[in-house]
Amino acid sequence: MSGKELFLKAWENNKGDLDVDNARVGGRATKANPNKEDANFWLETGPKWVDDYITWRKNNPNWKIWTTPQGVPAIELELNPVIDGITIRMFIDRIFIVDDKHLVVTDLKTSKDEPASALQLGFYRFGIEQTFGVKVDWGNYFMARKAGVGQFIDLTTYTEDKIRYLITNFEKARQQGIFLPNTNACNYTCGFNEFCPYNIKK
Repeated sequence: MSGKELFLKAWENNKGDLDVDNARVGGRATKANPNKEDANFWLETGPKWVDDYITWRKNNPNWKIWTTPQGVPAIELELNPVIDGITIRMFIDRIFIVDDKHLVVTDLKTSKDEPASALQLGFYRFGIEQTFGVKVDWGNYFMARKAGVGQFIDLTTYTEDKIRYLITNFEKARQQGIFLPNTNACNYTCGFNEFCPYNIKK
């Protein structure tokens, strides 16, 4: 099945009844995409990114999909680790085993830039260790627009104590209705800009 066929199948399976022609769009208006990254952008660009990913996998045979101890391929792997009675739901895009010895948790990104923080991968590391008793010391991002992975990220600094600190304090804030804005992200398209009293664009 070609990248286009795979993309269109996933598109139809996931959009459901969503009116994609009138959905909120991201990105910036450019000469090539005056309507920003709307449905037409994704229908045109998505298949290419799928083909690029397939090519990358073929060109890197030393990157193999890891299989869990239960025999499940680690693709869009759902985990629900619990810390101090709080369940964390996560879906991990890929866990690779590289050179038959290094486990690498990998998130697939369609954004232009890599995330400034690897915290997401740190949470995944915790979930994998708690669920399977397996340590994952490395992570990275597959950047669709660059058709490859970025630098390997050392995840050993994301200890269980740090994850517990973040989760328990976030839960306290959630219960009390305290949600502090991430002012570093205010210049990006945010689904909560319309409702955020701190929005610097208002």
